[in-house]
Amino acid sequence: MEPTLDEVREELAGIHDQLLALPRDDFAGRAELAVRRDHLRKLSHELADGQQVSEPETLKAAFTRLQHVRDKLIEQHVSGDVGMDGAFMTAINQAIDTGTGLDEVEARIQEVLRQIRSEK
Repeated sequence: MEPTLDEVREELAGIHDQLLALPRDDFAGRAELAVRRDHLRKLSHELADGQQVSEPETLKAAFTRLQHVRDKLIEQHVSGDVGMDGAFMTAINQAIDTGTGLDEVEARIQEVLRQIRSEK
């Protein structure tokens, strides 16, 4: 059975956490996780591409679910209270967003919003 888009994105977030936890010199572990991450990113794109839902309740549920996923990904951001340079912190957060697929979640949220607005 093929995983759902949410399951794929959750696993991507888990891989990001694993990459952060690995020692810097664990090149084999990093390479293995990177291969899995790349596979999951591709699968995420395939699952998200062309997904169309039209019933108002389904759209609202999808929107709520995507917001939850987005919020969970954003919680991984480094906050300003860690005492690091703002530009460095921004770069770290952008890397986190790229690694977890936050841009894909945001794009899907916008697509669902467009569908909700067109249903009215």
